[in-house]
Amino acid sequence: MSGATKAKVAVALAYDQRADAGAAAVLRRLLGVILDNMPGALESSDPEYLHQLRIAVRRSRTVQRQLRGAFPALELPGFRSEFRWLQRVTGDARDLDVYVEELDDLARMLPPEIRADLDPLRPVLTHGRLVARAEMAAALRSARVRALLDDWEQLLESLVEMSLEDRPIATRPLGAAVGRRIRKVYGRVLAMGAAIDDDSPGADYHELRKKGKELRYLLELFAVNLFDEEVVASAIASLKSVQDVLGRHQDREVQVGMLRSVAGEVATLPGGPAACMAMGVLVDRLGADERAARQEFGERFAELSDDSSREVFMRTFV
Repeated sequence: MSGATKAKVAVALAYDQRADAGAAAVLRRLLGVILDNMPGALESSDPEYLHQLRIAVRRSRTVQRQLRGAFPALELPGFRSEFRWLQRVTGDARDLDVYVEELDDLARMLPPEIRADLDPLRPVLTHGRLVARAEMAAALRSARVRALLDDWEQLLESLVEMSLEDRPIATRPLGAAVGRRIRKVYGRVLAMGAAIDDDSPGADYHELRKKGKELRYLLELFAVNLFDEEVVASAIASLKSVQDVLGRHQDREVQVGMLRSVAGEVATLPGGPAACMAMGVLVDRLGADERAARQEFGERFAELSDDSSREVFMRTFV
């Protein structure tokens, strides 16, 4: 079992507490997750440390964005930019962790007689992973990251004592502030999903997935403590169903891009020509599954966007 600290944090919150106090409490816990997982991300072969660190960074960015009115208007943009950079510099290493982990599953999508032909792909991905992890480690050990996390901790500790002049939602009830953002993001998810059809580019599915993550994070980080538990659990389940199929669509698109990007390198290795042929078959099968995910999306999205779901969201999150 992995020793990584999970980014699914639970914080005691109250509907009527100040929005800035509630946001700071959640963000302090997420900062703790980042710090707890940093040594494992740097030194352990277990990819879960990096995975949980990145989830905590993404969740922190969601709170920064969705409750930005609780933070000093002049200081927050710099933190948002730095957290975006932190997400980016850990991205390649995480992607290659996943590629290496999933290679056996990808091979099982091929006919049994050609699965072994993929073997030359493994050292290419493994080497790429080592390079990406070295670059990530240099970034995570940098003074820039230390300063970011230290400064962020100081801001969170002093947030409720700061001037209210440029923090318009700081003293609002947390539940009211969060409920408003949930309704707003839910409406955006509905609009984005309704605009998708069979001819929509992959980028539209990806953007919807990202917006859906923001909604899920608001529900998981805040709403579970502030609103009807059963309603929140049902909303999360419906959203997760949509995100699962969007994630599958994104994964297949990314996997196809990865296979095409390394084909030239694989071709030069012993067994390379056979590996490239197997990769071509795999690209076809991944493309077929990506198209199947598109077909499933409509049904999953309908459950999230039907009239009864809309009514529940508008009635509950106030």
